[in-house]
Amino acid sequence: MKNTAASLANKENIERWKAVIELERFGQPAADYLIPALKDDDRWVRYLAADALANIGAVQSVTPLITLLKDHDQDVRFAAAAALGKIGDPKALPGLESVLKSDNAYVRIAAEEAIERISPVR
Repeated sequence: MKNTAASLANKENIERWKAVIELERFGQPAADYLIPALKDDDRWVRYLAADALANIGAVQSVTPLITLLKDHDQDVRFAAAAALGKIGDPKALPGLESVLKSDNAYVRIAAEEAIERISPVR
Protein backbone atom coordinates (compact mmCIF):
# COMPACT_ATOMS: atom_id res chain seq x y z
CA MET A 1 0.00 0.00 0.00
CA LYS A 2 2.87 2.41 0.75
CA ASN A 3 4.12 2.22 -2.86
CA THR A 4 0.65 3.04 -4.13
CA ALA A 5 0.36 5.92 -1.66
CA ALA A 6 3.75 7.20 -2.81
CA SER A 7 2.54 7.07 -6.41
CA LEU A 8 -0.47 9.18 -5.42
CA ALA A 9 1.73 11.70 -3.61
CA ASN A 10 4.11 12.05 -6.57
CA LYS A 11 2.85 15.23 -8.29
CA GLU A 12 4.94 14.40 -11.37
CA ASN A 13 2.88 11.26 -11.93
CA ILE A 14 0.21 12.31 -14.42
CA GLU A 15 -1.83 9.18 -13.74
CA ARG A 16 -2.19 9.58 -9.97
CA TRP A 17 -5.88 8.81 -10.29
CA LYS A 18 -4.90 5.17 -10.91
CA ALA A 19 -3.31 5.09 -7.45
CA VAL A 20 -6.64 6.14 -5.94
CA ILE A 21 -8.36 3.19 -7.59
CA GLU A 22 -5.63 0.85 -6.36
CA LEU A 23 -5.80 2.24 -2.81
CA GLU A 24 -9.51 1.46 -2.60
CA ARG A 25 -8.65 -2.23 -2.75
CA PHE A 26 -6.95 -1.95 0.66
CA GLY A 27 -10.21 -0.99 2.36
CA GLN A 28 -10.39 1.07 5.54
CA PRO A 29 -6.60 1.46 6.05
CA ALA A 30 -6.46 3.36 2.74
CA ALA A 31 -8.67 6.14 4.15
CA ASP A 32 -5.57 7.74 5.68
CA TYR A 33 -4.29 8.32 2.13
CA LEU A 34 -7.61 8.94 0.40
CA ILE A 35 -8.92 11.68 2.70
CA PRO A 36 -5.97 14.02 1.91
CA ALA A 37 -6.55 13.25 -1.79
CA LEU A 38 -9.89 15.10 -1.51
CA LYS A 39 -7.83 18.32 -1.56
CA ASP A 40 -5.71 17.34 -4.56
CA ASP A 41 -5.23 19.76 -7.46
CA ASP A 42 -6.41 17.11 -9.94
CA ARG A 43 -10.20 16.97 -10.13
CA TRP A 44 -10.19 13.30 -11.09
CA VAL A 45 -8.14 12.44 -8.03
CA ARG A 46 -10.68 14.30 -5.88
CA TYR A 47 -13.61 12.67 -7.68
CA LEU A 48 -12.23 9.13 -7.43
CA ALA A 49 -11.11 9.61 -3.83
CA ALA A 50 -14.67 10.58 -2.85
CA ASP A 51 -16.01 7.49 -4.61
CA ALA A 52 -13.38 5.22 -3.06
CA LEU A 53 -14.07 6.53 0.44
CA ALA A 54 -17.76 5.79 0.00
CA ASN A 55 -17.05 2.32 -1.32
CA ILE A 56 -14.94 1.43 1.71
CA GLY A 57 -17.46 3.02 4.09
CA ALA A 58 -14.99 5.51 5.54
CA VAL A 59 -17.22 7.28 8.07
CA GLN A 60 -14.22 9.42 9.12
CA SER A 61 -14.37 11.07 5.67
CA VAL A 62 -17.83 12.60 6.14
CA THR A 63 -16.63 16.05 7.25
CA PRO A 64 -14.07 16.39 4.41
CA LEU A 65 -16.72 15.19 1.94
CA ILE A 66 -19.15 17.83 3.21
CA THR A 67 -16.44 20.43 2.51
CA LEU A 68 -16.05 18.96 -0.98
CA LEU A 69 -19.68 19.84 -1.72
CA LYS A 70 -18.36 23.38 -2.30
CA ASP A 71 -15.68 22.33 -4.80
CA HIS A 72 -15.43 24.50 -7.92
CA ASP A 73 -15.83 21.41 -10.15
CA GLN A 74 -19.40 20.15 -10.61
CA ASP A 75 -18.26 16.54 -11.15
CA VAL A 76 -16.43 16.58 -7.83
CA ARG A 77 -19.47 18.07 -6.07
CA PHE A 78 -21.57 15.29 -7.63
CA ALA A 79 -19.14 12.62 -6.39
CA ALA A 80 -19.12 14.12 -2.90
CA ALA A 81 -22.93 14.16 -2.69
CA ALA A 82 -23.18 10.59 -3.95
CA ALA A 83 -20.47 9.46 -1.53
CA LEU A 84 -22.23 11.06 1.42
CA GLY A 85 -25.43 9.28 0.50
CA LYS A 86 -23.64 5.96 0.28
CA ILE A 87 -21.93 6.44 3.66
CA GLY A 88 -25.26 7.44 5.18
CA ASP A 89 -24.20 9.63 8.10
CA PRO A 90 -27.00 12.04 9.16
CA LYS A 91 -24.31 14.63 9.93
CA ALA A 92 -24.17 15.22 6.15
CA LEU A 93 -27.80 16.33 5.85
CA PRO A 94 -27.31 20.11 6.35
CA GLY A 95 -24.53 20.20 3.74
CA LEU A 96 -26.55 18.14 1.30
CA GLU A 97 -29.61 20.34 1.82
CA SER A 98 -27.55 23.41 0.96
CA VAL A 99 -26.63 21.77 -2.35
CA LEU A 100 -30.29 21.57 -3.32
CA LYS A 101 -29.98 25.23 -4.31
CA SER A 102 -27.13 24.37 -6.69
CA ASP A 103 -27.38 25.52 -10.27
CA ASN A 104 -26.28 22.09 -11.52
CA ALA A 105 -29.06 19.53 -11.98
CA TYR A 106 -26.78 16.50 -11.60
CA VAL A 107 -25.42 17.74 -8.29
CA ARG A 108 -28.95 18.51 -7.06
CA ILE A 109 -30.17 15.05 -8.03
CA ALA A 110 -27.22 13.39 -6.29
CA ALA A 111 -27.93 15.46 -3.17
CA GLU A 112 -31.65 14.62 -3.28
CA GLU A 113 -30.88 10.91 -3.59
CA ALA A 114 -28.36 11.12 -0.76
CA ILE A 115 -30.88 12.85 1.49
CA GLU A 116 -33.45 10.15 0.69
CA ARG A 117 -30.94 7.43 1.62
CA ILE A 118 -29.96 9.12 4.87
CA SER A 119 -33.27 10.54 6.10
CA PRO A 120 -35.57 8.32 8.11
CA VAL A 121 -38.74 7.25 6.37
CA ARG A 122 -41.57 9.65 7.12
